[in-house]
Amino acid sequence: MVLDHGHQHREEPFQLSSAGLSYDYVDAKTATSSGERLRLVVQAVDEITKGAGASFEAVGGPTLGADAIAVAVAMDLSKDWFFVRKEPKAHGKQKLIEGAELAPGISALVVDDVATTGKSILKALDALKALDVNVVMVIPLVDRGDLTRPKIEELGILYEPVITYRDLDIAPVGPKA
Repeated sequence: MVLDHGHQHREEPFQLSSAGLSYDYVDAKTATSSGERLRLVVQAVDEITKGAGASFEAVGGPTLGADAIAVAVAMDLSKDWFFVRKEPKAHGKQKLIEGAELAPGISALVVDDVATTGKSILKALDALKALDVNVVMVIPLVDRGDLTRPKIEELGILYEPVITYRDLDIAPVGPKA
């Protein structure tokens, strides 16, 4: 699905938002832009969480990467959803986290579309930690390298991408690239 609907191999390397270089563009938002394909992602997330024994009350992650996946999982599994902004909203309640009101101790699943260095996921985890939310697991749709897993697992949080660069048969981004 990602290869067919969200991958492009380029002849010249381009810079990723993580500052790494790659010949392979992975656009998970386009890959999941149909209901049928998004439903497959929800099924994979459900299988991964059940296989890990990870139960959760709310699902979300860094906006914009997590948005479609979080809402789809929340709808299908009857959970609450939330999005973590990059910066607090400049007006109104100046919230960093939108959607469900996350109370201390609530269990949450963090999802994202693509993980490369884990920077946006870690920033979301910091925002959730500040609210004393119990993050039980992190699931990106695609992991582009070997940089994110050790950072998340160092925090004592389960980490399991739906697919990795190996599954896509593309070069990893990071030290092994």
